[in-house]
This record gives sequence, structure tokens and C-alpha cells, in this order.
Amino acid sequence: MLKRNSKKNSRRSSKNSRGIKTPQQGDTLVKSFTLPGSGAVTSNGAGIIAVVTSLTAASVQSFPATEWASFAARYQQYRVRMVKLILDPCFPAAMSEPTTGLKNLPHTTLTHADFIGSAVPSSYAQLLADERSLTKSTSDRIVYTTDWSRNPNAKLWNPTSAALPTANSFGVAYGSNPGVTLPFTQQIFVPTFEWVVEFRGSQ
Repeated sequence: MLKRNSKKNSRRSSKNSRGIKTPQQGDTLVKSFTLPGSGAVTSNGAGIIAVVTSLTAASVQSFPATEWASFAARYQQYRVRMVKLILDPCFPAAMSEPTTGLKNLPHTTLTHADFIGSAVPSSYAQLLADERSLTKSTSDRIVYTTDWSRNPNAKLWNPTSAALPTANSFGVAYGSNPGVTLPFTQQIFVPTFEWVVEFRGSQ
């Protein structure tokens, strides 16, 4: 997804009294970035997917997303409109556990929620407490999306040359139900990350 807004005969940027380029309102571009998750989502030694909070607006830059460096070099400022997490199960509902030979090993539930700034959840109970939480079986494909409407600060512009301030960020958290455990230290999901980012001020 690539959208460009520009005025045909307008200058893309102007200089202020200090000679610094300032972006013009019409000089913006909206781009969708994707990135395969680094490694699978794995249960721990207790059979639980502990609460994960690594997918944030800021992670488009810190991971970084595919093509991020190219667009960051072309534009002065950015802001993240949306983040999406996709989890595809890689542990079938019926399979043999290699060490015991057991079949039809248990699945459990995975709960997703979103958060803003530094207010990240640290427990499964906190995930459930969020009014936008979503719970699905770990045998299902899971898609969870959140956007900048959760955090008004996310609409502020940030320099592409610096890390996104925590106060301007938002993200997705998830974790499995500790009451019903998964097989220990098994790959459960393959993740994919997506961000929708707006840029301005071509350079």
C-alpha cells in the first residue's frame, strides 16, 4: 500500500529563519511495511507463552521493518498509524509429541490486548482486563490490529533519524492462559508483523 499526497506546483519543503527545511503539509506519503517475525513464538519450560509486548509502533524502526531504511533516508519525519500482528499456528491440533508419542496434545487460549506508552501489561490477568482484549484458541490463525486512536500522542511527528519516544508509541501484547498448558518448549506460532506509517518532508 503506497499513497502519496502532493500539490502539483508547490515546493516540497521550505526553509525557516534558521535555514532548516520544514515539511509542507501536502508532502506526505503513507506506506505499509511488513516483516516476518524473527523466530517462532514458543512455549516455555512451563508450557506457557509468557506475556509478549515486543510489537509496538516503535518496532517498525528498531526491528527494522522491510524497506524502513530506504524510506527513512528519503523523508524527514514519520508517525505510525497502525500495527497488526498475525500469528499462524505451526503446532497442529493432532500431532505426535516426539518424546512421549502422545497424540492430540492440548491447546489452550491466547489473549491479545493493546497498550500505549509505557503502560505495558505484565500478566495474563492484565491482558484480560483490557476492554479491547481478544481471546482465541492457539489452534486458530490470530490477527490483531490496533491504531493510533488509542494514543493521541501517536499523531505527533517524529524525526526518522531518532527513536520513536515511548510516550508516542502503542502496541500489541499477548500471552497464553496459564491454567491450561501447552507442550513444553514447542514452537506454537509463526508471527508476521505489519505497520502503516505516514512520512512527510522528502529530502
